[in-house]
Amino acid sequence: MRRELRFGLLGTPVLYGEGSGEGTCSARPGVRAVGSPKLRTLLAALLLDAGRVVSVDGLKDALWGGTPPVSAQPSLHNHVARLRRLLDDPGRLVTVPTGYLLRVDDGELDVHRFDSLVASARTAHTGRDWERVVRCCADALALWRGAPLAGLPPEAGGYALIRRVQEARLLLLECRYDAELALLGGRPAAGLVPELAALAAEHPLREAYHRQLMLALHRTGRRAEALAVHRDLRTRLAEELGIEPGPGVREAHVEVLRGTDEPVPGQRPRRRVPAGGPGASPVVLRPAQLPAAPVHFTGRGEVGDELRRALTSGARPTRAAAPGPGSSGSSRALGSPASSVVVISGMAGVGKSALALHVAQGLTERFCNGQLYVNLHGATPGRAPLTSAQALGTLLRDLGIAPRDVPERQDAAAALLRSLLAPTRTLLVLDDAANAAQVRPLLPAGPGCAVIVTSRSPLTALDGAARFPLAPLTGEDSAALLRAVSGRDDLDAGHPLVTLTGRLPLALRVVAARLAARGALTPDALAGRLAAADSRLAQLEYDDLSVRRSLAVAHDGLAASGRETDRDAALVLRRIGALDLPGYRAARLARLAGIDVRRAEAALDRLVEVSLLEETAYGCYAPHDLVRDFARELARESARGPASGPTPVSGPLPVSEPAPTLLPVPESASVSEPAPTLLPECAGESGLRGHLASA
Repeated sequence: MRRELRFGLLGTPVLYGEGSGEGTCSARPGVRAVGSPKLRTLLAALLLDAGRVVSVDGLKDALWGGTPPVSAQPSLHNHVARLRRLLDDPGRLVTVPTGYLLRVDDGELDVHRFDSLVASARTAHTGRDWERVVRCCADALALWRGAPLAGLPPEAGGYALIRRVQEARLLLLECRYDAELALLGGRPAAGLVPELAALAAEHPLREAYHRQLMLALHRTGRRAEALAVHRDLRTRLAEELGIEPGPGVREAHVEVLRGTDEPVPGQRPRRRVPAGGPGASPVVLRPAQLPAAPVHFTGRGEVGDELRRALTSGARPTRAAAPGPGSSGSSRALGSPASSVVVISGMAGVGKSALALHVAQGLTERFCNGQLYVNLHGATPGRAPLTSAQALGTLLRDLGIAPRDVPERQDAAAALLRSLLAPTRTLLVLDDAANAAQVRPLLPAGPGCAVIVTSRSPLTALDGAARFPLAPLTGEDSAALLRAVSGRDDLDAGHPLVTLTGRLPLALRVVAARLAARGALTPDALAGRLAAADSRLAQLEYDDLSVRRSLAVAHDGLAASGRETDRDAALVLRRIGALDLPGYRAARLARLAGIDVRRAEAALDRLVEVSLLEETAYGCYAPHDLVRDFARELARESARGPASGPTPVSGPLPVSEPAPTLLPVPESASVSEPAPTLLPECAGESGLRGHLASA
């Protein structure tokens, strides 16, 4: 049940007294100011996390910044006691072991009520219920007493809330003026002109206010001024941003030129999909967003065919076997239902995105309603992964939804996306996913749609997906890729470059690009440089292509993570670099990393999940050759210590490491194992058996 308004943040933090109304102008007489600046700050800090525990340290930071006085603890207790007296409600402000909790019911905080009214106004705007739009906007704007959190010091925080509600207010004003123009019809709108002129001047790049001002001027008989508004806006957008006005402004311009009043404000007849009500027949845009597939795509014939069958009509692969060279490693269960979601996984540089785009480009006719593409940046150097909400907003706008009509709540945005795609045959490519939670809200539910997801993780938590783990290319396919990109016809599967690149497509492309750029550089000379280097990774960089940087993204993400398992995984990878063995088990690595076996097992499983290791047999793990080189670089850097110079990877190594129980790693050799009984044999690995025998 909705309660009376009690707390206010839309302006200076205040309390509302009894009978303060429902958020209209009648609420003003019930406002009770909080006189003390410290009490206002304390109230705001608690309201910013209403209904949640705010720690004592967090309240100290809000009240005194980073330098609380010696008497901060008793002073905080005094401020809390004063606020309790001001609230005059014993059960309202609760003390818990770690801090304080302010109980706030639904409708008691003006921000919550404002958000509810904004959502109602936008829903009414979408349904063209103009009278309801005006009512909701008036009630919401009446709650606004000034700049949110006014008068508080910067230490109080709340920047995200301030930006959000200020943007919501601007959208609310757009809805309100659309409604008022619609209710006026073709009648003069002179009363709206001053307000819209002020808004257009205050927000010179916000096209909606200029569109509304043009219409208001035109319908008041001031056609020349309306055209001048369009001219000034177009000039400003071209000079400052290099773009043209959007469809709404262009259509308003046409209305002014024709001297007609036919278009309804805010419901322009452009190719967009309204979030309209029952019976609506929207025209869905036909996106064609797929990037071009690599020109020299090589190999993957069998897995490509399996992907096409899974995306169109085939059965779903139900388990992922250990992939062999050039294969997908997927197997099929007879009688499984068709799957519309496929996950292509594998280590950095193995060609996941290239395969996804190659397959997707061949299915454009099958998915006749369009193809959507989103790079989720799950492992992009220097970029944080997209959130699901950001990706949903991008997809909805690409399907023609106006920014103001994109739901703020993630579940509502996901539901709208499913509704739009349900009757269509659309292919969605989600490239470089970080995890299943990022992908799940983006999946359509319609039987005619299909999704290709690429990720370093197999995303086994994503139900109902067909999984295709990629291995490096075969020797023949590797040589074919080298020949195609470099233009050198004398390269075959037996050439050393094929082995030295680990048959990894990214490494092969770097080597081929080097050969193509330098006609005098022979393949044999380049192979000699790779073989002679302490680490091949220094040679496997060219322009924006870098094997080391791609691998470092995964390691740095683990090292900087707040999860113990992730930090253990980063540490274990560095310990692997100090042991030149064909395979590794948890017991040995636990001793070297200074952690117990359970944590070492979890760390190894995490490295497998992010494709930095492969589990070759139960409990036995091995890295790809280039991952091994990367781990050796990490081990050498750890042995030298932070004073030795810059790290060769993409960032610092923030994990605090226990001292390893082995000698420092020499620059040109790795450490041999002194006691073979400490590392049980990896089943079936004769190479490891021989290595231990010779130690």
